[in-house]
Amino acid sequence: MINWTTLLHQVIDLELDVDEARELTIGPETRKQTIFVALDVELAKLANSNGWFKVLDQSKEDPQESLEHYLQSLELLLLFSAKQQWTHLVVMDQKQWDLIQRTKPTTKLADLNKQYLAIKHFLNDAYYNHRQESFRHAWHLLIKWGGLVDLRFSGEEITTKYKELIEQQRTHWIKN
Repeated sequence: MINWTTLLHQVIDLELDVDEARELTIGPETRKQTIFVALDVELAKLANSNGWFKVLDQSKEDPQESLEHYLQSLELLLLFSAKQQWTHLVVMDQKQWDLIQRTKPTTKLADLNKQYLAIKHFLNDAYYNHRQESFRHAWHLLIKWGGLVDLRFSGEEITTKYKELIEQQRTHWIKN
């Protein structure tokens, strides 16, 4: 099982360190908007790297690129939860974890499209209508899509590569 609290703290600490090092001063609403737009872009990149919707040009999926975009999507969704003060929604108990792991992989084009569009719908509802339950649904769907079920990234792989991503960003934004 992935310790989402640890991953959450890593991205929050990174943001605080970057803000201090870069002396960033943007308001809380602009910050949430910026995170939300970046998340939207990363989800689109994740879908693009999976390539299922490219019915006229079926290219091979790039697992490394998919993992990168998945991790960046997780990072941004975790950060968004912190900005909304919804961090309690990302913590999962064993029952929730098992439920996600037991779901069948999505393989049909129509179902893959629905899954992606559902994530976007729930995120938009969470953002515009401040609906925590919609955020939770989007979070669980993203966990299912990238981790554990559809793309089959292991919990260990997600945890290790996520930490590497945070450290790469720390080096890039703070030490440069």
